Amino acid sequence: MKNRILIVDDENDIVNLLKDHFEYSGYEVLTAESGEEAIKKSEQQPDVILLDINMSRLDGFQVCNRIRNFVS
Repeated sequence: MKNRILIVDDENDIVNLLKDHFEYSGYEVLTAESGEEAIKKSEQQPDVILLDINMSRLDGFQVCNRIRNFVS
């Protein structure tokens, strides 16, 4: 079973760069381009979340607070 990483950033170039790197390294990669999308994707129980703190609407701190209770 591959480890699963969720990459969250509102800059598409950064998301794609990280996604390509981690997929090449053998990880399963989920991506989200907004805080709202990150909350939904976190329900898939990623092993690691790489979360940008400087996003519009919901920033990384707000996302972290919302998902903290249901991500184990």
